[in-house]
Amino acid sequence: MAQHLNGRGRKLRILLGILLFAISACRLSPTVPTPGASSTNLPLERIWKESFPVAWSSWASQALACAETGRQALACLQGLRPTLPERVVEEAARRKEALGVDAPYVANVLGGYAQRPEQAATLLILAMAESREDRQVRLRVAFEGIPQRFQEVAPLLRSAVNPLPHPEPGEDPQRWARYYLSQEWALLRAAVAAWRPPADEEVGCARLVPGEDLCGFMVQVRSPELLSAFEARLEEFFRGAFDYADAFARSERFLHEDPAKVRARLSEMLQEARERLIPLEREAARQRLAGEAVSIDDLEAEWDKVERALFYSP
Repeated sequence: MAQHLNGRGRKLRILLGILLFAISACRLSPTVPTPGASSTNLPLERIWKESFPVAWSSWASQALACAETGRQALACLQGLRPTLPERVVEEAARRKEALGVDAPYVANVLGGYAQRPEQAATLLILAMAESREDRQVRLRVAFEGIPQRFQEVAPLLRSAVNPLPHPEPGEDPQRWARYYLSQEWALLRAAVAAWRPPADEEVGCARLVPGEDLCGFMVQVRSPELLSAFEARLEEFFRGAFDYADAFARSERFLHEDPAKVRARLSEMLQEARERLIPLEREAARQRLAGEAVSIDDLEAEWDKVERALFYSP
């Protein structure tokens, strides 16, 4: 009996070994995409075009009614729930799932981008609330044209980091940590960029209505109170990057010589990035919410420096 059990145990161990080898071979094959391999080829445009009109149609009628509330128009708009970005996140998540897109952050990237049409609509509603009938007609035409104006999503994937080649079993924990983080990095960066307080040019406040400049209303749309919400999102995105990368690492832990070191290095890398980038993002957002000019190019250059340090330094 004991001999029979020992024989079954050996067979089970052999089968398990074959299974692990097969999984390893699939992961190491260059023809099998890793979770982040298609981050630069994601159908963001398609998901936006399919989710934004649905979100807009359910939000716009409620927003338009706020124009009838006069001086309470801004409070009325701020009280709408879900917000337009929240509706876009929900719709984009559904479209992403229907299309079989497995990459993280996609719905959040598009939800963040939806701040731009939401703020454009807010400017028009505020202008309507203090206008006579003839001007209201022109403003309403501009309001109804927002889906057309924002039918295409601006390029948000600015990272130069592509998913790195899969390391060999037992390689240095640093290489494994870089590999897993490289799967998430481009979309982490895109999510942060999408949720920054939009600039006047991104909202298009000077050209929403022919012959009118509505940028004066931006001071009402921007509020220092929005800074804390932005900070919370930054923290959420960086935590999420660790969770996604760590889950991928744990699924392949049998390939690591020391899984604990891979996890620790992954945590250290994200902490280094977080400590350098979040204060810069916070200050840039504070300045923009205060109506000050901010160079996003300088901010993006700092992200580039962090990328080089994380992924390309010895």
